[in-house]
Amino acid sequence: MRVFVDTSYYVARIMTRDQWHRAALDAPKPGMIFFTSSLIINEVVSLLQSRGYLSAALLFLERIRQSEEVQVVHPDPMLQAEGWDLFCRWGGGGANAVDCVSFAMMGRLGIRKAFTFDGHFRSAGFQILVPRTAR
Repeated sequence: MRVFVDTSYYVARIMTRDQWHRAALDAPKPGMIFFTSSLIINEVVSLLQSRGYLSAALLFLERIRQSEEVQVVHPDPMLQAEGWDLFCRWGGGGANAVDCVSFAMMGRLGIRKAFTFDGHFRSAGFQILVPRTAR
């Protein structure tokens, strides 16, 4: 099963005090193939840095760059344009521009499931695989 991995999942997995930390750790199952985007990676490291966790950001970046378990997709100009078009549709509901490029990427790759705590993915028609249960 192919699964898209979103920023909120990575942050919950990294930050032990995050309310979704336990759910994030328990989510992966055997046979899953993981995809994310370079935009998600940028968003994770920027968020961690802005919260004062530069060391965690650097460690995450090092691990994701060496990982053979996660395929990092780099948006091409057509995918980026499709994401911007989707932002015109979903931005009013709160989805951000990175979310919308993620939606476009998932559509292009035929991925319907995501590791995320962001309800915008469900609103856009994707299945969220991580239950929103507190630790």
